[in-house]
Amino acid sequence: MKRITTQNWLEPDSPGAQAGTHPSVWRDAFLSIHLDRGVPVEVATLFETARASALYGLFFAPLVGLGVEQCYRALETGIRVRCAQAGLPVSLQDRQGRRHALSFSHNLRQLQDRALIPPADVALWQQVGELKNWLAALRHTDAMAREHAVTALSRAAGLLNGLFA
Repeated sequence: MKRITTQNWLEPDSPGAQAGTHPSVWRDAFLSIHLDRGVPVEVATLFETARASALYGLFFAPLVGLGVEQCYRALETGIRVRCAQAGLPVSLQDRQGRRHALSFSHNLRQLQDRALIPPADVALWQQVGELKNWLAALRHTDAMAREHAVTALSRAAGLLNGLFA
């Protein structure tokens, strides 16, 4: 990771650039991944933040890991939004009247039980929580390579497109 200065802020960060990856190859790898129009704006905005973070990881390597983390935020939000669209509860009220969000796994089960997730995607959705927790460990975020980020973004796009098809 480089220390950003006024002289180097537009220069690729060696780990982020994956030692020799041409900037146009880096850029095109991320810009080739798209969401369908059916994905709600709230989710699409998080996805775009994930893409931009990973893309700008060329200049500051830790942004690659943050982009991947943001993919998982977009996926979790996608599940919650899809539950709300289907009229399923996404929170509960406690005895004091405070609302509490239901967990990702609870919301995922609700969608699975109603066959609102494509069967081919169920196993991948179940891995989302595990992968998010794995990535949360700083040592994994620091080790994130462009290929991991491209895979995460591509997989997130596929899952979100299928969820809102």
